[in-house]
Amino acid sequence: MAISFTSAVADFDQKQFDALDRTAGFASSYTRLLQKEQDPRWISRYLWWAEDDRLRAAIPVYRSRMSSWPDPRYDPRSWGLPDGAGDDCTPRASLLVGGCGDRRTGLHVDVESRTPDTLRSLLVELARFAADEDRCLVFPYMHADARNALDAATDDRITWVELPREAHVFGLADPEWENRLPRRVRRTLRQDRRRIAATPVTDGVAGGGALSWDEARPWAAELISRQHTAKGDPEPPEFVDFRYSDLQENPDVDVIVFTARSPTLRGVATAVVWADEMEVCEFGLSGENDEEHLAVYISVGFHQPFQYAQARGINHLRYGRTSEAPKAIRGAVFTENSNGVLGIDETKRLARRGPDG
Repeated sequence: MAISFTSAVADFDQKQFDALDRTAGFASSYTRLLQKEQDPRWISRYLWWAEDDRLRAAIPVYRSRMSSWPDPRYDPRSWGLPDGAGDDCTPRASLLVGGCGDRRTGLHVDVESRTPDTLRSLLVELARFAADEDRCLVFPYMHADARNALDAATDDRITWVELPREAHVFGLADPEWENRLPRRVRRTLRQDRRRIAATPVTDGVAGGGALSWDEARPWAAELISRQHTAKGDPEPPEFVDFRYSDLQENPDVDVIVFTARSPTLRGVATAVVWADEMEVCEFGLSGENDEEHLAVYISVGFHQPFQYAQARGINHLRYGRTSEAPKAIRGAVFTENSNGVLGIDETKRLARRGPDG
C-alpha cells in the first residue's frame, strides 16, 4: 500500500477526486479546494493512495502560517471539547484534516477503503506527518459517517463535540415532491403562500428566477452585513462582497441571489449551485420580526429556492445549521456533524503504533 503526499489537488483526476466523498458538497469539491490552495494563510497537502489506476484516497490537510485562526470557528479551543481536549491545539500546533474553510468537511476516502485497517494505515501516515512538527490532528465539521469510520480506525481515541445539525431538503426534482411530504408540511407551505400573497411580497425575479451576485451586490452585501451585526457577529459589507466574489471565481459553481420586496421591507438570500445541489447560505432582511418580515423571509429563504430548484432539476438543498424549527416544518431533514481532536500525545502514540499496531 504505497501512500504519498502531494501539494496540489491538480495532481488528481477531478472526477475521481470528487467521487471519493460528496457529503460536504461544493465545500470540499476539487475546484473549491483548488481555490483554498491559493490562500496564503494556509499550507495545503494531500495524502493520497491509488490502486490499479483508481484513486482510493486523497485527504487534504492544512497547516496555518498564522499565529491566530483566520476563522475563529476552526479554533478547537472554542469548541467546548470535554476535559480541555483542544487546549494545546493552537494554529501552529494543529494539522487540520479535510478542510480549513466553509465549515463543512469531506473525508476523501472511498467507501470501500473506510475499513478500520485501511483507514488506520492512512491515519498513521497523517499522524507521523503531524508528530514530526508536534501537532495535533484536528477533524473539523465532519459528517456522521466520517466520524464513525475515524472512531473505528483509532479505537475511539478522537475526542468529539457535536455541532448543531445540518438541514437538507431532498427530492425537489420529483414533480410530486410536495405531494409526498407529510400533511403538516404541506399545510405549512400552503399557509406560507397565502401569507406571501396577502402581504403582498414581490419576487425580485419573476418566474422562479434569481439574480447574479454582481447584479445584487450593491445592496445585498449591506443587508447581509446588517443581519450579521444584528446577530452579534459583525462583518463589514466589503468582507461579505469579498466572500461571494471569491466563490464566483469557481468555474463549477453559480452564485445566485433571491430577492423580495414588501410594502416597507426588502430581503435577500444567497445560494450556491454545484452539480445537482444548491446551498442556501445567508439571509439579509430589513425591518422587524412581524408578519411582513416573516413573509419576506419565507419567500427568499424557502419558496423561491424551492421554485428555482424544481425548475432546474436540482434535487438537493442544503440549509446550514441554524433555525431548525422553521426548516423542519418546511420539509427539511437533518444530519449529524461533529468537531474532533486527537491531541498531540495521542497523535504521537498513533504515529508510533504503525498501521497494524
